[in-house]
Amino acid sequence: MRWFRATLPVLVLPVILAVIPPVAVELAAEPVGRIEYLHGEAALLRDGEIVQGPALSPGEELFGMEVIQTGSDGYVEVLLTTGGRAAVRIRENTAYYVDTETRTDGGIRTRLRLLSGSLEIGVEQIARNSTMDVETRTAVIGVRGTEFDILTAPDGSSLLGVRRGRVDLSTQGRQARVEEGLAVEMLPDSPPAGRVVPEGDFDRFYASWRETRLRAFRSGAPVFIQAYVRRFRDTEPSFQASYQELMRHRDRLREATRSDSPGPGADMRLRTEVSPAIIGMRSVLPLFENTFYRLRELDRFHRQGIGRTMIDGEDSEDFFRRFARDERRLMGQLSEVRAVFRLYQEIEKRSFGGLPGGESPFGGAGLLDSMRF
Repeated sequence: MRWFRATLPVLVLPVILAVIPPVAVELAAEPVGRIEYLHGEAALLRDGEIVQGPALSPGEELFGMEVIQTGSDGYVEVLLTTGGRAAVRIRENTAYYVDTETRTDGGIRTRLRLLSGSLEIGVEQIARNSTMDVETRTAVIGVRGTEFDILTAPDGSSLLGVRRGRVDLSTQGRQARVEEGLAVEMLPDSPPAGRVVPEGDFDRFYASWRETRLRAFRSGAPVFIQAYVRRFRDTEPSFQASYQELMRHRDRLREATRSDSPGPGADMRLRTEVSPAIIGMRSVLPLFENTFYRLRELDRFHRQGIGRTMIDGEDSEDFFRRFARDERRLMGQLSEVRAVFRLYQEIEKRSFGGLPGGESPFGGAGLLDSMRF
């Protein structure tokens, strides 16, 4: 099945683009890229710290699972250098991070996770046996030599536009190809649909799409806010409990990764001790992280007077006031969790694999798959 300019079939969610065959992996510890340019409000979340202002400048190296986020006037350009070369342009009100894994065949698997906002990506080259994809709440976009954009909207919808090259899609045994000059819209609870971009004017097409999705969001904003506030209330206690348990092991993991291995036996004992905390956090992190960044997005509109409502007897104004007070702390905690995951994976890599039974606490093919939305 192909999406050409004439006939545009629709597929059924969930969408998986350019499915990557399973292969054993290990975490790459090298920088994944660097900041080439930044303007306006921008921040880097690194090991529990928020780096911004004069402390953040072009040339800054980026490592796996470090979040870059922009404010209302922010713009950042990043050059990814692991597993190939790709330019990433991070628009305003966006948050994303990158992680890579080295595969047993020598290739690099790179994944960008878009937590909110919009990205423009130009892939110059991908190294032999390597892959690159972008994950949103609704899709995974696999590319090779492509220039494309991915946009998200506050109502949970997203849009993929291919300026150059093409993207292969696969879902439930069916495949489709998005050709240059086309876009794919993915709405909540609806199958994705192909769209021709009139006269190839992507910027105008995107502006119209954003306006349409904003109108849809305004009409249902109280419902969106109620749903995500309730989800936050449900998941935040579990996240905090898992966070406290995970942080008990942070210093030992740091010490272990800063020194030569004391031997596979000691590494194995440490992994066996820490793995229950890793598994516990893995079970709550994707949903909580998604909820947290959705609430940051909803808060921006709520401040404009959109979506004020009551949530189980509490005024949304009171909730978002409290959320704003806690936001910086929660961002730091999420950053610390990602840092501990990387430390654990370093120990796992050094001692040749997963738990004594042979399985990794991250499950599946590795850390990337365990962190999926």
